[in-house]
Formats: sequence, C-alpha cells, structure tokens
Amino acid sequence: MNRISTARWEEVKHLQNKCLCYSKEKGLYVSDIISAVKENVLFLPHGYKGFWNQVKTIQEENLKIKLETNFGYGIRSYMRAIVEKDGLRLLDFDLSKINVLNNCSITTLNVEPYDWEKLFNKIVFISKGFDPQNCFSSAINYIEKIDSIIDKKEFFVKGTLFSGETVKWEGEYLVTLFVANIIKDVIKGHQLANITDEYFIGKCSQLFRKFLCKIQEIDIDLHDRRTAQLADTLFLIHEFMVQNKTGLDFLEFFISRTKE
Repeated sequence: MNRISTARWEEVKHLQNKCLCYSKEKGLYVSDIISAVKENVLFLPHGYKGFWNQVKTIQEENLKIKLETNFGYGIRSYMRAIVEKDGLRLLDFDLSKINVLNNCSITTLNVEPYDWEKLFNKIVFISKGFDPQNCFSSAINYIEKIDSIIDKKEFFVKGTLFSGETVKWEGEYLVTLFVANIIKDVIKGHQLANITDEYFIGKCSQLFRKFLCKIQEIDIDLHDRRTAQLADTLFLIHEFMVQNKTGLDFLEFFISRTKE
C-alpha cells in the first residue's frame, strides 16, 4: 500500500468520505467514513497510483467483490468492480456504455476514476437486485439499443466511458464492426452469468439474426485485418445458438436452399 498519490487524488481527496460496509442486519450499505462501524467496513477509498486490486468475500451472502483501479494514467486510468454471487458474475447493462470503445464491458461495473460513492452504490444495487434466473428490464433495453445501432450508417463513439469528446464513425462496415464487438461482450456476459431466462435469450437470438442478415448485405473487405473481429463474433454467435438449441437457425443464413 506504500504508493505515491496522484495529482488528481490531491484535487478530490476532500470528497472521498464514503466507504462500503456490510452487516448481517443491513446487508451491504454505503456509509460516511466518520460514522461507519469499523468492523463493518469492506472498502475505503484510496488514491494510489498504478494498478491496485482487493477482494472481499461475504460468506453469509455467498458474495465476492473485487475492486480494481489504475489511477494516474490519463485515459488509461480506470476504476471498476467485479461482483459474483453464488459463483456467477453479476452484469451491468448500462446504456451509457453503448457508444464507448474502452472500458465498456457489461461484465464489470465501471465508473469514472475516483468516483467511489457511485461505485459503492452500484455494487449495493446490483448485489441486492440481481437474480441470474431473471433479466433486468435494463438488459432488454441494452439489447434493443444494439439492435437500433445495426440500422445506422454513422454514429458517434467516445474513447472512454466518461470522455466528453466523440468521434464520428461513418459507413456500414465500421458500424458492423462496432456492433460485432458489443455482441461479443453480451455473449461473454451471458455465459458468465449463466442467464436462462427464455425471453432474454429470445431477444438475443433476434438481435443475432438481424446482425447475420446485415453481414450478408454489406461489402466486407477480407484484406482488412479488422474483419477478423467479425469471424470471432460469428463463432460466438454459433456457440450461443447451438447451446440454446437454435443452431439450425444460424446455418440457414449461410447454406443456400435449392428448390425441389
């Protein structure tokens, strides 16, 4: 823990007055540091420069929380948490992550560096409100938002989750590449969380079929090395459809039918 504080930490340290706590009576909760019961404190904010991580396990809740930070490196700085309940990853379907290139995974809880209170509140919310056998309405909204992006010919993306600057991406090929990476993230999250809700799986299947149709409609440059991203996504879609007994639906997009 003997690390050098960052300049940013010096600017905001007076705001760092929250901690994440747990008790059998209250469960997980956020408290002011000055009034927190010492035995209940799980995580305190810090300003250490460089990579840092810490893991806490709450046996009574079968809950594991891992915090990771990497402060002091500009746009490469990050602050996030990984939360698992009953051995399954809890997902963060945050619509603000959609048009972001970096640090936008649904498998981690990402917040702006040094925003400890927001991260602690996210952990409390997702830990108390998530049931791996049912999907949040936010998860459905997330899928529907991806669906709407497929139809676009241009859109704006951010370099990081909280960057104010955006870059315009034009052309169906770039849009398709971007959607491919988001879909990979969704499928990996689905696998980690072991979501079995049929409605959620059905919405994903509809999205993937639409994505497959889009690939057939656009011109793809096989000499562009970025095209490999599409191959990775197609493989994961195939796995998803086979596991959810819709594998033949996947094949029909690529096998020409002949009239009898």
